[in-house]
Formats: sequence, structure tokens, C-alpha cells
Amino acid sequence: MIKLFRKIRQNLLSEGKTGKYFKYAIGEIVLVVIGILIALGINNWNENRKDHNSEKAVLMNLKKEFQLNLEMINNYLEGDYEIVKGCIKITDIIRSNNLENESNKLDSLLYVIENFAAFPAKTGVVDELINSGKLNIITNDSLRMKLTGWSSFLINAKEDSEYRFENYHLNLMPFLIKNFPLANGELNKKMENVITGDLLPNYKEQSQFKADYSNLNLMEFENVIWHQKHNTDYVIIENYTLKKEILSILKIIERELTNK
Repeated sequence: MIKLFRKIRQNLLSEGKTGKYFKYAIGEIVLVVIGILIALGINNWNENRKDHNSEKAVLMNLKKEFQLNLEMINNYLEGDYEIVKGCIKITDIIRSNNLENESNKLDSLLYVIENFAAFPAKTGVVDELINSGKLNIITNDSLRMKLTGWSSFLINAKEDSEYRFENYHLNLMPFLIKNFPLANGELNKKMENVITGDLLPNYKEQSQFKADYSNLNLMEFENVIWHQKHNTDYVIIENYTLKKEILSILKIIERELTNK
């Protein structure tokens, strides 16, 4: 093609058709520019398509991560509600002055209020995006801001969970160990081996030791139970805030995927 253009130009010059030569040269330049623009357009289209596909893949991974977080936080909220209800039932027993007759029920409830953990959010996809500097692959400004701020939500929730954990070990557990046969909680415990799925072995008989309800400091008992409920209330509030943010993020992701 280049040889053809060169030959045409040479023929025009040899024939003394200078005016036509310049017109042809200008036309040739225009064609070259158009060709370059088309090539750039195709290249940009390819790059945009790659970015589009990369963003879609990231959005799919984010969706999976936040769906898992939503499932987990629902489970943790359910467990924490059981703790709050357990604390209220224990308080009702304390105030009924009928502790000895309710000892079996109390053993079961004490196990319930001790069965808690901090929400272990999955953050691998978000962390990778932020740490690798690839967050800009997300074109939605609102989603980028939410992903950037996600860690601050987790930090706030972690603080309340850690405070509950510290109070449990510093106040509630020492009191319970001193006053109750906590081994009776084994009769209600059902824990699985995470590898095999089998239930872990536990005690089958009640402890031979009995709580001395006549000398039990009921006000202290009520206070440590209230504190466990109070701390769990705050954990629930923070986890509900997390759940609300998870749902908001998932809504944006779903909308973005629908438009891709």
C-alpha cells in the first residue's frame, strides 16, 4: 500500500501536476490520521473491555465476600440475642428467690451466656483491592467510598466485642467459678470437631458439688449478669450497624453487576 501511494505521487510529479500532487498528499495525510485514530479507538475499546471485565470479576468476588459476611453476622446476631434473653431469664430467677429449685435451669442458662465470640469478618477481597492500589478499578464512587470505610466499621465493632470479652474474664467468670458448678454446662454443650464434623466428647453426669445459695451474694450475681447483658447489647448494636452497611454495599454491587 505504501509503495502504491509513493508511485502515485511520483507519477503526478513527473506529469507536472503539482496542484493535484499537494491535494493527493493532503488526502493521504488525512487517511493516515484517520487510520491512526481508528487504531487508537480500537486499542481504547480493547482496554475498556479489559477494564470492564476486570471490574466485573472484582464485583463478583466482592459480592461473594459480603454475602458470606451477611450470613455470618446473622448467625452472630442470633447467638447474641440468645445471650441477652439468657441474662434476662437468669435475672428473673435471681429475683424470684427460688434459685435452688431452678438450679438445673440456671446451669443451662449459664452455659448460654458464656457462649459468645467476636464477628470474624472476611476482608480478603477488600484488603487486596486497597493494598494493591487497584481500588480505582471500581467505577462507582459510592462503592469505592464504602469499601474504603469498611475497616472503620469493623474497628468500632471490635472494640465493643473486646470489652465484653475482657469483662467476661475479669468479672463474670471469676464470680461464676467461685460460686457455681460450671461443669454442669457440659450436659448442654454440643460442639463439633471442625475437621471431622463429629461432636466433641463431654460430661454425661452432673457435678457432685452444689452451689451454696444461702451465702450467695445476690446483688453481685445480678450485677455481673446485668453487665454481660449490657455489653452484649452494645455488641448487637454495632453488629446491626455492620449488617446495615453490608446490605448497602451488596445493593450497590448488585446494581453495578446488573448494568455491566
